[in-house]
Amino acid sequence: MNLVHSFRSRKYLQRILLSFMLVVAVLAIASFFMNAFARDKVLSLQNDADRKLLTQINYNIENMNGIVKDLAVSLYNDEELIALKSGSDYKQSILKIERLNRTVAASPYLQAAVFYNGRQHRFYSSLNHDMESKVLYGELQKYMDTHADLPKLELLPLDLNGQGNGIDMFAFFIYDGPTRGSVNDNVLVLTVKPGWMLDNVKALNRVAQRENDVLFVTDSEGKVLISSDRALPEGIDVSRDLLPQIGSSSSALDSFIYKNHGTKYKVTYLNKALNNWQIISLQDYNDVLGSVRQMKWTDMAVTLSVAILAVTLSVFFSLRLYKPVGQLLTLVPNEREAGPQGRDELSLIAANVSEMIGKLKGLEQEKAVQWNIAKTYHLRSLIGLSDGVGEHEFRQLREQYDIDIDADSPLRLALVEIDGLDRLSAVPGTKAESLLYFAIANIGQELLGSETNCEAADMKSGHLVFILSGQAGRLGSLESRFRELQQTILKYYRMTFTITLSDIFEDYREITRQYNLTARHSNYRMIFGKGAIIEPQLLIHNENNETFRIPQELERSLSEGLKSGDLEETELAIRSWKELICGFSFENMYSALLHLAVTLSNTLGEMNHHNLNPVTVNVQAINRRILEKETLDEIEIVLLEVVREVFEQRQTGREEKNRLLADTVKEIIEKQFSDPDLNVQRIADMLKMSPVYLGQVFKAQEGGSVVDQINATRLAHARSYLEHHQWTVQEIMEKVGFGNESYFYRLFKRRYGTTPKEYRLKTAIEQSSR
Repeated sequence: MNLVHSFRSRKYLQRILLSFMLVVAVLAIASFFMNAFARDKVLSLQNDADRKLLTQINYNIENMNGIVKDLAVSLYNDEELIALKSGSDYKQSILKIERLNRTVAASPYLQAAVFYNGRQHRFYSSLNHDMESKVLYGELQKYMDTHADLPKLELLPLDLNGQGNGIDMFAFFIYDGPTRGSVNDNVLVLTVKPGWMLDNVKALNRVAQRENDVLFVTDSEGKVLISSDRALPEGIDVSRDLLPQIGSSSSALDSFIYKNHGTKYKVTYLNKALNNWQIISLQDYNDVLGSVRQMKWTDMAVTLSVAILAVTLSVFFSLRLYKPVGQLLTLVPNEREAGPQGRDELSLIAANVSEMIGKLKGLEQEKAVQWNIAKTYHLRSLIGLSDGVGEHEFRQLREQYDIDIDADSPLRLALVEIDGLDRLSAVPGTKAESLLYFAIANIGQELLGSETNCEAADMKSGHLVFILSGQAGRLGSLESRFRELQQTILKYYRMTFTITLSDIFEDYREITRQYNLTARHSNYRMIFGKGAIIEPQLLIHNENNETFRIPQELERSLSEGLKSGDLEETELAIRSWKELICGFSFENMYSALLHLAVTLSNTLGEMNHHNLNPVTVNVQAINRRILEKETLDEIEIVLLEVVREVFEQRQTGREEKNRLLADTVKEIIEKQFSDPDLNVQRIADMLKMSPVYLGQVFKAQEGGSVVDQINATRLAHARSYLEHHQWTVQEIMEKVGFGNESYFYRLFKRRYGTTPKEYRLKTAIEQSSR
């Protein structure tokens, strides 16, 4: 029971055995199909042989029939036989019998040659036949008497004794005329040996190695005319059993399978041969397929033997092949899981091996991570506290953590800051900054490592530091390598970064001092912009410049430009301010920027205090935007945007005020158009402003003068009065504020193309026509 359970649990062993068994199954199936193919092939070949045999027999019979027919015609027309036909003397006729003897002796087919003389009523025959002449003459006489339409030149079977035991001979009748019409007619009868046909059939049977087959020839009624030595099997009636199926076939030469009392026969036939005879071959189906059956049993025996041998070898080799797997399986901790519902042995082993490899890789990765963490920690400690690291300790750290820094060679630092780092780290929970610095470090070490010894450390304070060591000449010409690094990062990560380089120094203990100095220099990115490579020599002027104040003239220019609304002067002052502070030191640069923000704020405050339309600018937001920028170019853009915004607001406020003034003037005119004294001066007095300024603003807003607006309003009301009131033109002129009649008429006609009176008359006509 345990053995069975153990075998069931060994799925891989089962698969090995199944693989071998499949080979055996394929062999058996191939043997089956091969046997079926052989059987069909043997039947096909046998059919071809049978058809050829029957065709040959038919050919031999037809050939014999033609020869005998020609012989009969020739003999019947022979001179000696003509004398025999015409002679009435019995003795003279006897002398002519020698011609018949010679004819029979010369032919292998003829048995006898018989001539019937109608005048003498006698038969004359050759003497070399093996039957009694009286019997032969009697049967022939009887046949001629009973067949009025005696067939001529046709091979006729004759049964002399009339007992139905077979055919004794075949006869050829020949006489004058198409039919035998009188008893006085002369008849020549050639009898053919049936034994010749039988011998011919037997000979062909022996040539085809068909001694056990039954070959026979039947007439149209199924009577057997010629048969081989073997008799028909019992129970088979040719006319009843075979001829109907032969007659229903559309093929003259074919075969079929006939079953009689459980025995199958292969029947091959040639239908409608000479005289509508049938030539039939009858074969035992088992004899036909004897070789195939023998091959089948041989195949079965061979297949069985091979199957037994294959099973034995399968078990043997399966166990041998499985032995190493079984030994490995014993080493698997949970090998009991490999059951009918579990995995096979190799899958289980592979799963355990994969699990162990995964654990080993995890341990290796964990060890590598810990090693990298420790290495990064010591690199950061070296950068931050290099003056406290002794030479022995430094060399020990190099060997232990494979730090690629040559203490005996010149050193140089490169500080990397990602541009727009605030935007990159704006998404909470992301590690984009660390990943980007990791990529810069790896690619940079690969590019720089071909020329110098290189190590990189992410300081976790917004920048990355490269420590480079090597020949001084190579350390001084690394700009092309750093440009290549910037281009690579921009191509794949769409980010830029600024690089600040330190001076070249000799002692590793200077790393910390150089790092602090380089970190200070990195602030000059405000001047050089994003993606710059800042060399120490570029900063000499800024570091030595002690200027920290902005000239009063520049500050005054900015304030006056804002107050006067001169945008060009204001923008020029901001650009000049930026160019000036580009030469300051970093600390003074920030001080100057703060002073610029204060100046801008104070100026806007003064403008709002003295202006009816104050400018709404958030000074705190401006300061915040300035402090968020990383370069002076960006700060300049912010300041220019603020200035333009201030000027746009002032311009917008002025336009709104002018629009309001124009609307007010139009409202005054609409209410006081009837006052003859209404003019620009009076309206300006009402609004407490200069009439010239009032006129300029109104014309700018409306496109016409105040006087034009007064006249247009008065004329519009005059036209309305002409249409709807019966006042005189003089009364209407006075009501709308005109004091001069000719002036009124001239303005009205200029505006409406007709005089007031004509306009009233035209309006009246149009209203009456409606």
